[in-house]
Amino acid sequence: MFIDDIDLSSQRSNVVNGKQVVNNEVVVEQWGLVKTKGTQFVNGGKPFYVNGFNAYWLMILAADQSTRGKVTEVFKQAEAIGLTVCRTWGFNDGGWRALQKSPSVYDEDVFKALDYVVSEARKYRIRLILPLTNNWDGYGGKARYVKWARDAGVNVTSDDDFFSDQTVKTYFKNHVKVSIKT
Repeated sequence: MFIDDIDLSSQRSNVVNGKQVVNNEVVVEQWGLVKTKGTQFVNGGKPFYVNGFNAYWLMILAADQSTRGKVTEVFKQAEAIGLTVCRTWGFNDGGWRALQKSPSVYDEDVFKALDYVVSEARKYRIRLILPLTNNWDGYGGKARYVKWARDAGVNVTSDDDFFSDQTVKTYFKNHVKVSIKT
């Protein structure tokens, strides 16, 4: 049995077999949106403690049937040791296994892979942080959006034009809209 003792404020909180125990009572979490109350994360009015990990590559693993099971295994192990949050990419722009091949052109199979990641996370009670781009070239990032604009004839000269050029901003806003709807 895995037990992780954490002393938080005046309460004694443990994680036993993936379940949070506070003052010797198992906490039954609601699966609502985690919010803030002052400086505290809360879920259903009760404190929510972030015990997280980074696994940016989960969507890529899920896109290949031969590695899809590894996604399940990651979440199963995370739940077993009491982790509550995972940060994983909700994007892959251009390049290999791209979610977004070009502005507003998507690979439906990769979207299904992302759906699988979300589904498995929920099954194992792991919340997700899904960045929709990043500041680096890996997996596309802001540089890919600027390249798409440059290839379309827009006069952009720096990757930082991601933050100011209207065409680039429109590309990204459209991606956010599609990601939220899907």
